[in-house]
Amino acid sequence: MAFNQEDNLFFMQVRLFRLAQIRWKKDVADCEDIFDKYEVNDYIETCYEEYHVQGDESNLDDIEKYLYNKGANILKEGNIIKVSKFEYSMELLAMDAAMNLAEEMKISRPKAFFIFMKSETGDMLFDEDTDMWMNGPDYIADEYRREMKAKTK
Repeated sequence: MAFNQEDNLFFMQVRLFRLAQIRWKKDVADCEDIFDKYEVNDYIETCYEEYHVQGDESNLDDIEKYLYNKGANILKEGNIIKVSKFEYSMELLAMDAAMNLAEEMKISRPKAFFIFMKSETGDMLFDEDTDMWMNGPDYIADEYRREMKAKTK
């Protein structure tokens, strides 16, 4: 699957959200609150041309400076981000599942991503022990739908 610029931007937003969540040791809801309150995804879009040629840690450092200048107090554990060796694959799958759900639910991709990430399916995707990341994005989106259907019963 070839990505267009909109897809690349969305993946960058997903990746930087996950790296921020890991570095800041925040749960999905707390990290989403920061991203929403300070319009971080809009900032990432503004910086896209610069960010797509820089490394993830440099981009996250820049976001932290942006947040600091906006008055946010982000406590971080250090500059080294330790992630699963499967993190990149997990992020791509979360992005694809969120794109699928956004189209179906008629909402923005970031909103669908945040909704997905707060689900048990989202938790399972980023838990190496479940092996959920070994499945394709359609399976993961279907698993999310099954989860939501079970919750409405």
